[in-house]
Amino acid sequence: MAKKSDEAVKCYFCGELITRANDLVIKKVPMATKKGGVRNFKRQLHLDCVHKYNEGLEDYELRTVENNEWDLVFQYFRNQILGVGKATISKEDKESHMAKRLLGLRLGQFYPSGNNTRILPRGYSFNTILITMKVVNPKIQAYLKTANFTDFKHRVNACMRFIVAEIPDVAKRLADQQKANKKLFEEPKKEPSFDYLEALKKQKQKEAEEKQKQEEESNGVMDDIASLLGGSL
Repeated sequence: MAKKSDEAVKCYFCGELITRANDLVIKKVPMATKKGGVRNFKRQLHLDCVHKYNEGLEDYELRTVENNEWDLVFQYFRNQILGVGKATISKEDKESHMAKRLLGLRLGQFYPSGNNTRILPRGYSFNTILITMKVVNPKIQAYLKTANFTDFKHRVNACMRFIVAEIPDVAKRLADQQKANKKLFEEPKKEPSFDYLEALKKQKQKEAEEKQKQEEESNGVMDDIASLLGGSL
């Protein structure tokens, strides 16, 4: 049973509701702790999602790419959007709010809420987040020049509003572009070739058949007339 009240729970992997008890699997998932260690936490998944999760967990190349993209996202937000150096952001701020807001966006959430932020097919990819930040940064910079903030968190949240508002449109455009590129490089369907000689042959045959039919009809009429006149034709 997912819960004592038998209410549906969300799958840790895909984020969709698990509506059937026989489709629920509880799996231990390794997650980083605040102290820098790794601990296994129980998470609920669809039966079909367990295999997909395991495949992604074992895909070292995929995790490496996501880690690299995450670093680019964090660096860009800190340096190009906030315009602050590494030394001016405390470890507490980095771990407790700015990074969590960005990691939450990876999962389509405000904060990551205890979820790993790699390989899960939810929210937006780090690459999509990075592109969105570059798209809205001019608007953010114009806003930052006139706005006043109570603290660092307030400043981060204000910047995130621009990104959150823009990212659905950016994600859609990227998806459309990907589909268009895929269609462009797909093997074109071969159109049936036109055989002129074969077409001419069929046309001649059709004309001959029509001529023969007309002659037969004409002969039949003449025979009818001849019989009416007593065979004098």
